[in-house]
Amino acid sequence: SRSPLFSRNRIVKILINEEVIMKNKHIIGKVLLGGLCLMMLSQSCDKRDVFSYEADRALFFERWEQVGTNKYVRLDTVQYSFSHYVGAEDLEHRFKVNLIGNLLEEDMEYRVIVVDSLTTATKDQYTIKDPVFRKGRSSDSLTVILHKTPALKDKQVHLTLRLVENENFGLGYIGYTDVRVRFNDMKMKPLWWTKEIELAFLGPYSYEKLEAIVAANEGFTTFEGLDITTRRKIALNTKEYIRKHGITEANGDAMVIPIY
Repeated sequence: SRSPLFSRNRIVKILINEEVIMKNKHIIGKVLLGGLCLMMLSQSCDKRDVFSYEADRALFFERWEQVGTNKYVRLDTVQYSFSHYVGAEDLEHRFKVNLIGNLLEEDMEYRVIVVDSLTTATKDQYTIKDPVFRKGRSSDSLTVILHKTPALKDKQVHLTLRLVENENFGLGYIGYTDVRVRFNDMKMKPLWWTKEIELAFLGPYSYEKLEAIVAANEGFTTFEGLDITTRRKIALNTKEYIRKHGITEANGDAMVIPIY
């Protein structure tokens, strides 16, 4: 049999090895944590990379919005099709503008220009409301009104707007000065009409079916952000509207809403 001394030496070696392993894990953990912190710091620095300015206050456009766990949507670039808003002649969009510095004690104008080199929309296709930042607010909005014209039936156009300095405001974060709108009046499938929506609520897309949905549900614009109960109600309203008015697809086929 092995001596007690041998057993004790073996136990000591095992304990020493375990201690070395734990120390190595601790060191690796610190390295990984340090690397993660550096990555987070570098990402936050992207947004903190500011213009050099002497103004007491500065403005920048909001770029992202969190809409779910690890899910974000772009706010500075949007797209519209008048075909998704049956009967609408004008569409309004508001871009969020944020303030750096003390809150205002009175309303102040800021300056926005159209970037000609990045714009294909004509002046009759949009209106920019007076850019005024209201007092007592840390954020406000720039309102753009899009106008439907016959030319939009055949093509998509772009409108790019840019914040520039004036006597009231400097510029905030680099890369957060521009916003863009793409819009048209072409018959195209809405982005929210996903495979999930098709299978569970509305069936295959057609423009005629979209018209029926809008007609059957006053004020409807999108399925995005709606709960299941509301989506189901919209689908059932549409199904009843189709039955009542005898609506079919353009080729005469039955218009199907697969919900009961």
